[in-house]
Amino acid sequence: MVLGLLRLTGFILLLFALQNSIAQESELTDTELEKQIAEMEKEIQKELMLENSPWDFSTNIRLGGGYKENVTMSAFAEESSEFSMAGFDFIGVRLPMDDNGFEVAIFGAFDDRRYFDAPSVDVEQTGLINTSLEKSLGDSWIMKTDVRYIYIDEMFDASLTEDDIGTVQVVGRQVNLEPAFQLNLIGDTWFEFKPEISRQYFAEPLDDYLEIGGRVSAGIDYGFRSKFFIYKAKVRRAYDTRSQRDEVGFYIPDSDLIYDRPESGVEWTHYWNSDRSVRMRTRFSIMDNEDNGAGYFGYRRERLLHNWRFQFSKFSYSATLREALYDYDFQRSADFTSLRNRTDRSVDVSVQYEYNEHLSIKLGFEQETIQSNVPQDEYRYRIYSVGLDWEF
Repeated sequence: MVLGLLRLTGFILLLFALQNSIAQESELTDTELEKQIAEMEKEIQKELMLENSPWDFSTNIRLGGGYKENVTMSAFAEESSEFSMAGFDFIGVRLPMDDNGFEVAIFGAFDDRRYFDAPSVDVEQTGLINTSLEKSLGDSWIMKTDVRYIYIDEMFDASLTEDDIGTVQVVGRQVNLEPAFQLNLIGDTWFEFKPEISRQYFAEPLDDYLEIGGRVSAGIDYGFRSKFFIYKAKVRRAYDTRSQRDEVGFYIPDSDLIYDRPESGVEWTHYWNSDRSVRMRTRFSIMDNEDNGAGYFGYRRERLLHNWRFQFSKFSYSATLREALYDYDFQRSADFTSLRNRTDRSVDVSVQYEYNEHLSIKLGFEQETIQSNVPQDEYRYRIYSVGLDWEF
């Protein structure tokens, strides 16, 4: 880094010296002089790019352990166990070297959790790779693109969209493509259109599907990188082999099942001070799941998320509350006299201490509770964890 700065200083001094020399001793026109100076500046830029890479990388390794109540997320056969956990994530960012270049960000993460005393579950794993591209198109437009790959091997509650499958351990992969086009308007307001396509692959007993849709949103940026926006989205999910059901729930032979999922919502992220050490985030959305048959799988979901994050000196605190309400159109409760409904509530709390520039210690607690008028839907789990995070 010091060598690069010395070389930059030398190039700049040389540039000024040559500029004065050329101006005094030659009979070049101003246009020719500016052309030569521009060529010299390009040579300086190339030299600096060779000396200092335009990429910036960061890697974190996580190690820890904890205890989980009801590993299987079961209503009737709970299994609890201690566990060990290990993981890592990395991020690489490349800033554009000129006004017409792309900003590139690559993020990857992998987590592995191994249980010591849960007969039904030995391990859970998740992985993610996301590549983001961003480019300015003139003074007002910004183009963004995300390409994402997700891997899961974990306990999964499938009862929301499949009435004959409850909570199972699922192995799956997902590939997403999400381009976006943002138009910046007056007063830090903006409008964004984001089409998206994703392909989900599941091992049995779940079925693969294709989702195609998009989202439009409008918002305003203000304050210390705070943001408020509203959005409206719609996604169509087409299953590979699942069949439609009639109003009672019987399969309809030779039929293809498709979900249309319109959603609207609002999100507000607010930083309370200039150093952004206190942040509040709230999101509320309403989504309708509509099938292409008699409506047996139809339901409405209202979901709320509220999060606070504080960072003071070497300590940081985070707390998140989530609640989701589900009301079904045709599916019945356990007593068959009322329609099925459920309420999902969860809370995450974490405290992190930064021991030094590279090492942090984190304590975490997580709880999710499902209440429903269908007994097999109901369960609760809790997770207590402690871990070390090393950045290098």
